[in-house]
Amino acid sequence: MLRILLVNDQARSEISPSMLGSAYELLPPLHTASALWPALQQDPPDLLLINTAIPSKILLDQLHAIKRAVPVLMFAEGLNQAQIRACLQVGVSHWSDGFAAEKLPVAVMMAQVQFEQSQALQQRIGLLEQQLADRKVIDQAKGLLMDKRRLSEGEAYDTLRRQAMKQGMKLGDVARQVLAMADLLG
Repeated sequence: MLRILLVNDQARSEISPSMLGSAYELLPPLHTASALWPALQQDPPDLLLINTAIPSKILLDQLHAIKRAVPVLMFAEGLNQAQIRACLQVGVSHWSDGFAAEKLPVAVMMAQVQFEQSQALQQRIGLLEQQLADRKVIDQAKGLLMDKRRLSEGEAYDTLRRQAMKQGMKLGDVARQVLAMADLLG
């Protein structure tokens, strides 16, 4: 059963537990955005459901602080483009224009799928950034070996690769060691 933390923020008609139906386990609802961070740390939900008229700065700050830890589904009416963009930038997985009980199952599914896709994308970006950083370090280490040991580019690369295999390390880590030792030795 999907555990939902409901935030009925600001002066807006509240979503009651009975409106969500029996398909979900509702954690004790919050009535202020400032209570969000402590509640998430105490009992993390599977999904965060926010019902708000207009997302406040406090709410957006709280969402930014949780760093996309759970899918976030927001119901709000009449948001402008800047407000929608601000919500998406802080990790709102799915936004819907106003609450309707019949919209909930599809909106929950959309929030979960978009959250999973976002997580996969973030992991891929992290991997690519690491590979790019490794490539830069490897090139620097090759240049150092070419200069200090008078090796060709291919020989320098092979030297790094052999050392990585010998030590059971990644090539980028060996390259970092080479550069660190060069700095140490001057």
